Amino acid sequence: MHPFRRIDTLCVKTVGLIACAFSLLILAACGGTSSETSPGVMMDAQPREMAKATAVQTRSTKRGMAYGGDSVADLTVLSKGIGWWYNWSPTPEAAVKNSYQSIGVAFVPMVWGGTPTATQIAAEIPAGSQYLLGFNEPNFTSQANMTPSHAASLWPVLESVAQTKKLQLGSPAVNYCGGCVSEGGVTYSDPVVYLDAFFADCKNCKVDFIPVHWYACDVSALEWYIGRFKKYGKPIWLTEFACGDMAHDQITPAIQKNYMAAAVNYLENEPAVARYSWFSGRNSQIPYINLLGADGQLTELGQYYVSLPYNSDTSAKALTPHAAVASSAEQSTLGAARAIDNNLATRWSSAFTDQQWMYLDYGSTAQFSSITINWENAYATAYQIQTSNDAVNWATIVNVTTGQGGTENLALSGSGRYLRMNGVKRASPYGYSIFEIHAWGSMAGAAGVGAVNTASSGQRQPTLAQHLPKRPAA
Repeated sequence: MHPFRRIDTLCVKTVGLIACAFSLLILAACGGTSSETSPGVMMDAQPREMAKATAVQTRSTKRGMAYGGDSVADLTVLSKGIGWWYNWSPTPEAAVKNSYQSIGVAFVPMVWGGTPTATQIAAEIPAGSQYLLGFNEPNFTSQANMTPSHAASLWPVLESVAQTKKLQLGSPAVNYCGGCVSEGGVTYSDPVVYLDAFFADCKNCKVDFIPVHWYACDVSALEWYIGRFKKYGKPIWLTEFACGDMAHDQITPAIQKNYMAAAVNYLENEPAVARYSWFSGRNSQIPYINLLGADGQLTELGQYYVSLPYNSDTSAKALTPHAAVASSAEQSTLGAARAIDNNLATRWSSAFTDQQWMYLDYGSTAQFSSITINWENAYATAYQIQTSNDAVNWATIVNVTTGQGGTENLALSGSGRYLRMNGVKRASPYGYSIFEIHAWGSMAGAAGVGAVNTASSGQRQPTLAQHLPKRPAA
């Protein structure tokens, strides 16, 4: 998708957004849920010397947005949770081109298609850029519309720009298509088949990372799709994604929200994925995908996107607990297991007293490097993060005294089978309420286990791609 078209020049003219969703038949096995056991009575050991810590509320280095209509106010509110954006053009929008660097959101330029020259592109790319995205969906006749050999023939232009500007260069960005380019008797509906042909025609070409697009509504399908591109041995950028392949009268805000939560959780914890960007800021062709409402205002989905947990330690793995145990639950539907089910629509909620806790059981010793807690409005202003090998004697490794709620990310240094959030002081008359709590690190003697299970690639196959209607050029 893109809001720009190049007509044989590098001039970019604003047009409507184009949706490139396709239908997918998914025969995926659903992952299991974590079990919850009854809480026991625990005695705290005397804490060892505590690490000085405060709740650090920063943002994901991976998370971005695909959108070309930002204002300064838009980018400012988005900067709470995204680190970058692109707009299908080599140049930022006029409204933000002089301010995006001070706002702290990086711009990633793109050569959408057409017949650009190195001089033109280099002149348009702003100083300080680090990456350059290649042609947009060239296997689509409605997008960049390039056969693999044609894209390869133009690639030296992009290589020259990347060398001059000292940029990392992304391959052509691909997806499954309906109206597809053909060459030598092959119709390139499959994005991997297209890239294989491109690399065959572009031997020894500079390609530093692989951008891809995806619009299915199931995270196991997304995981399968990302897995197809790992064979190239390069970082993967998911530069467009949203739930778009369902019948649009069946897509609801809750469906978009739940898919976003599951997809972001996977993308944050997938080492092969270097960056990802949601589509889009404002768009009417897929229901309920907008991150932005009025100028400078996030929609409910936008607020959700910028506040979702993230993996602050990219060298560590997401650790999957075997069980979650709590001192209490406000009601049976708000038990501890709800805080580790990878669903930000569910939560654990404790009894309404300060002395409440929840711990995670990892089954064997884990080395912890960080933790993310996504609080509901009933958060802790003071709490401890503790480890234990027996769920009886606890050592405090982080002492938080100025908790702010929202999404809190803490660096950890400690080990144990169990990891506990021990409440000290509540922010409200209610108890403690946590949407999700996740730790990162490694298991003793083995790599950490990702939070999302990998299903066999043979379980799902794409059907014929379908396009949303294309908006006419302005």
